[in-house]
Amino acid sequence: MSDERSLYKLLKITFDEKGSDLHLKVGKAPAIRVDGNIHHLEGFRFNKHDFQKIIEVMLTPEQEELFLQNRELDFAYSLEGVCRFRVNLYMDLNGAGAVFRVIPYRVMNFDEIGMPAAARKLIEQPNGLILITGPTGAGKTSTMASYLNYVNQNANRHVVTIEDPIEYQFEDQKSFFNQRQVGVDCLGFYEGLLTVLRQDPDIVVVGEMREPETIALTLNAAETGKLVLATLHTSSAVSTAERIVNVFPESRHHQILLQLSMVLRGVISQTLVPRIDGGRVAAFEVLINTSAVRSLIADGKIHMLPSYLETGTEYGMTTMEMSLAQLVKDRVIKKEDALAVAPNPVALKKILLEPPM
Repeated sequence: MSDERSLYKLLKITFDEKGSDLHLKVGKAPAIRVDGNIHHLEGFRFNKHDFQKIIEVMLTPEQEELFLQNRELDFAYSLEGVCRFRVNLYMDLNGAGAVFRVIPYRVMNFDEIGMPAAARKLIEQPNGLILITGPTGAGKTSTMASYLNYVNQNANRHVVTIEDPIEYQFEDQKSFFNQRQVGVDCLGFYEGLLTVLRQDPDIVVVGEMREPETIALTLNAAETGKLVLATLHTSSAVSTAERIVNVFPESRHHQILLQLSMVLRGVISQTLVPRIDGGRVAAFEVLINTSAVRSLIADGKIHMLPSYLETGTEYGMTTMEMSLAQLVKDRVIKKEDALAVAPNPVALKKILLEPPM
């Protein structure tokens, strides 16, 4: 079997088995991640020569040159008629390795994701900043795609995305999309954001806020009357606010807190938990920037946000523990799996012990 055919077969197995990732490395059996667990696939082995052939199949000459220079590369790869993959190609002790993250062609809707009502309404805001956060593999990309799909089906908007790489591709429906890939269509997130306001956007999507300069430009874009959606690798609403502020020197903290308090519309933090009946389900923490929350952020009292999350149910707010507890009570997930991912297991146990209203 040719190397190209072997790669196709492995990617197809990953998709058919409902895997989230395929791991390849020189001299080792491939592995796929299904429902969070790694499973080895015996019967396949790639030596250095085989892997070089796979690289040649996937990459353009320009991408090959970049990989040789940087020793790693992020890009998207399509399996025609099946799905797309976000790929990280890298070097390690054994030689080359690659991780393929499955990106289905079909975008899940709000109901399929299980997104809370208050989080759904955020996309109807005319301006400001919506943050989607969570650890790697928490489903942030799917949540972002569901928002953009909703806009595409229901609103006449110009959407500009800056991604690394482009994952879900959108065909224009009611909205008009321009999707820009870092390293191909713009040099970086910062460089893409520098000129995005000249492109007459209604909605700007920042694939990931990393450096202080990118975060500052994202906040500035949200101040100009645009609706900005961005992702961060943080585990809660509180850690999200702290992360944004702490990437800047202390002399700028007051300015950033004030700016964040004015532009923020909401924070959606999420994680994936194994379902009792197989597969995984998302649990959500939702922070809505009410006037009280805005005052806390502006005054730098971020440590007080958890208590407002707990008491803000009338605004649609929910803590991660509340979301996990509901999934346990609905017999969607096991109690032990909920406790394993809960930021505050003690709080979760307390909620589970409370009698129903």
